[in-house]
Amino acid sequence: MDQSAVRHHSFYPFVQPVARDQAIFLLEAARGDLSACTLVWWKRSEPEKVYRESMSVRYGTENTDQWAVSARFPEEAHYIKYHFVLRDQAGAERVFNAYGFDRDLRGCFELLQINSTDVIAVPEWARGCIWYQIFPERFEKDPSSGRAPEPWDAEPTRDNYLGGTLSGIRRRLPYLADLGIECVYLNPIFKADFNHKYATADYLAVDPMFGTEADLIALVDEAHRLGIRIVLDGVFNHAGIHFAPFEDLMQNGSASAYADWFYLKKEPVVIDPACYECVGDYPYMPRLNGACEGVREYVLKVLLYWLEKARIDGWRFDVADELDMNAVRYWRESVKRLYPDAVMLAETWGSAVRMIAPGTFDCAMNYLFRDAAVDFFARGSITPAEFRDRLAAMLQLYPDRNMHAMYNCLGSHDTARFLTEAGEDLRRLELAMAFQMLFPGAPAVYYGDEIGMKGENDPGCRGGMAWQAINEDLLAVQKRWIAFRKAHAAVRKGGIRLLPESDPALFSFSRFSGDEEIIAIFNTDAAPHSTDFADEAGSVDVLPRSVKIIIKHKEEM
Repeated sequence: MDQSAVRHHSFYPFVQPVARDQAIFLLEAARGDLSACTLVWWKRSEPEKVYRESMSVRYGTENTDQWAVSARFPEEAHYIKYHFVLRDQAGAERVFNAYGFDRDLRGCFELLQINSTDVIAVPEWARGCIWYQIFPERFEKDPSSGRAPEPWDAEPTRDNYLGGTLSGIRRRLPYLADLGIECVYLNPIFKADFNHKYATADYLAVDPMFGTEADLIALVDEAHRLGIRIVLDGVFNHAGIHFAPFEDLMQNGSASAYADWFYLKKEPVVIDPACYECVGDYPYMPRLNGACEGVREYVLKVLLYWLEKARIDGWRFDVADELDMNAVRYWRESVKRLYPDAVMLAETWGSAVRMIAPGTFDCAMNYLFRDAAVDFFARGSITPAEFRDRLAAMLQLYPDRNMHAMYNCLGSHDTARFLTEAGEDLRRLELAMAFQMLFPGAPAVYYGDEIGMKGENDPGCRGGMAWQAINEDLLAVQKRWIAFRKAHAAVRKGGIRLLPESDPALFSFSRFSGDEEIIAIFNTDAAPHSTDFADEAGSVDVLPRSVKIIIKHKEEM
């Protein structure tokens, strides 16, 4: 037994409360090192009542196995002592506790309390939800606005304007409903500089370029009528230089009533990162100080205002991994008290473990998912085995409840479009569409990907929605996989097993829930391949650049 590879701590994420009387326990060990793992627990005041819970491998990477078990206690969990019994492949057993490996049972782990705020709670609607991201300036224009921006098919730049509006988005809601979309995430819509609107000037006003507050309310109301939720982009890590408090800082320096709202470096204050902290060192986006009470209260005011006024369904937090996490906890507690079903989605580009700890965000933008999918399906730069390993490592990071709400995108306004990454190979995009809709999480379609839009990274990925150049065949593929996801509970919220392959050219996994199991087998090769299953399915042939689906029910298993 490789004792150095065994890991557990008596706190999140190794202990994941899912109710006050229930928690999931995780333990890591070397891949294939253990033949069995058992959680042994008892209450501190009742040492004679010992419970044993058999654990199983949740996900395994090339190097590690993650063992897991969900333990339910007779009452709310408090003063629970526990250790693990590990059995190696030769049948020898060792006890593992807080002191390491100790047969005398000293130094037990202890779960002192599960408080209500410790419980991992995610809005039920967000688990398995199908998202659609819209860059408002580029989705649909409003001919009645009277504005005369550049032609809709003009090459996107960081400075030009094509004329997209909120009323334009509202007119296209039937298209989204027909596609099967359940939630729309809008890039910033508030009064701000630049076409991307990430340099906010007024968080309590819709940018006149997009319309009015009434237009936003009408959009949300019509979306709700069609069964579509709306989530807005909250840019609270930084503001724009025309944000009134920052203008006051520029005028009055350290004497400003808003001096502590920002990270002032030197005076006089001019538009220069040397004078104040900025996001990405962009001088037009000064960072807000989330540790400041004034900032915390102002942001909370904004969050609650639009939740009440426009009845939106939640917020996406820009640059969330740079936010003050104490401020995030304060905002969450305040928002969830009044709007428990409002989703709080974090932007991060790496591991989101810190972002989705209890008391913080519900879910995060899953760029680990996107990067792995691009490398495997678009570029073909990793093997199926390497792809499987990266997915397993990603799955190990997140509790199931959060994992099913993770925003699984193939691209966004900050990346090259998937079809461009794939060298404009439509078959690679179709495979990725299938994978995205079959994998655990909340699949997110970036506007236009479903109709074959292309574009390099910002600003190339932000072109006007190509309504006049829809690839109808590709759109039909997207619709088909969305409908398949909605029709099968095993795909929408079920468990997953990453399957080993008899043919190393193939990648496959199983989704399961209740009496249903769905096996998906992907072949990205230009030649046909076959794989063998150790059951009545026998040998399965998979055509070139395609996915094979096997649906089984309990009576068939």
